[in-house]
Amino acid sequence: MAAHRETELQKCLNKIEEKLAWGDGKKWSSADFQQLSDLIHQHTKILLSASTLKRIWGRVKHDGKPATSTLDALAKFIGHENWRAFVVYENNHSKQEEVPPKKIIYKKNFLIWGLGIVALSFLVFSFLYKTDKKNTIKTVPLAAKDFAFSSQPIVRNIPNSVVFTYDASKAPDDSIFIQQNWDPRRREKVLKENKKHTSIYYEPGYYTAKLVVSNQVVSEHPLLIPTAGWLGTIDHSPVPIYLKQHEFIQKEELNASISSILSYINPKTEQSIVKYFNVGNFEPLTVADFSFTTDIKNNYAEGNKACQLSQIMLITDNMPIVIPLSVKGCVSALNIMSVDQAISGKNADLSKFGVDFSNWVNVRCQSDGRKIQYYVDNDLAYELPLISKNTKIVGLAFIFNGSGAAKKIMLRNKNNIVFQDF
Repeated sequence: MAAHRETELQKCLNKIEEKLAWGDGKKWSSADFQQLSDLIHQHTKILLSASTLKRIWGRVKHDGKPATSTLDALAKFIGHENWRAFVVYENNHSKQEEVPPKKIIYKKNFLIWGLGIVALSFLVFSFLYKTDKKNTIKTVPLAAKDFAFSSQPIVRNIPNSVVFTYDASKAPDDSIFIQQNWDPRRREKVLKENKKHTSIYYEPGYYTAKLVVSNQVVSEHPLLIPTAGWLGTIDHSPVPIYLKQHEFIQKEELNASISSILSYINPKTEQSIVKYFNVGNFEPLTVADFSFTTDIKNNYAEGNKACQLSQIMLITDNMPIVIPLSVKGCVSALNIMSVDQAISGKNADLSKFGVDFSNWVNVRCQSDGRKIQYYVDNDLAYELPLISKNTKIVGLAFIFNGSGAAKKIMLRNKNNIVFQDF
């Protein structure tokens, strides 16, 4: 069974390589894998990190097998509903190919008609070959050494403008963009002859800025957008609503009161996503040895906020670690994330993340270097294998649909407390 899955996986990878036309995956660069990560997320809304994709392609040694959610994402990227649908399709397709073709005997009076078909086929093939050749020329990988790209944040606060310095003078055309993060929608077109570009970041976090030329990522680098202590926001497009310090920082807890929120929006009828951030204010901590604990409460359940959806996010220099909570009846809507994979409540039992928010809920997340464990009120709710051991935690975020509170926040390793508040 394992050997069969490996065969199917290789078929899937081959089809992805054919779709991308980037050549042999064994020769792809780190930028290529990051671009593939972006494309998969764009097409499937599922995040697979570049490091995860490298392991799947055998570029990084790893003995484990891909998670089903990872296989589903790969299958969706090439047009199938999920991994099982891809396997069924391949099996049926293989059986059809094995059926021996019937022997066809052509009669003499069909000769002219047959030659006409051959001639037509030749013309069609010639056209397709020329078209394909043109497309192949357009997708020749660009050399990273021909481009330069760097950045510098202006302030240590939010919003924060970032000055990008770039050199794209060797670009083959005028399709040049600077992309703020993994999301291709956050691209801004820049001029080939220019060297500077500025962009505003409205939320803190750890981003990967990209220089995109002819739809290829030719250069990228990490970009930390920090906060000056705690930052409170209410989601709003295109710019978040920034809470004043006294509106969400209380003596013993983070807590944006309903009265404060009502001064900006009506949470009963409008989207009300309240967030508390603290990014870049402690020494980065490896995920191979950490323990995080806090008490939280979602204190709004009116209108369409009955599920009281809440998240704790450990922001890393890779994918974030996300600990979700809700009332018990809404756990199907939850999603866990580790630095290596995402687990959906649609196809996993996340019932232990269903809680009663009338009381404070204790949440703990920890790693012993082999796995990440998620605890809710001292009960092990879930655990996932840890593969990307070099990933570091750089910030914290609390996210509430409606409003919520957090206290007794502590992040540490075996030897030291790295961050503590309230």
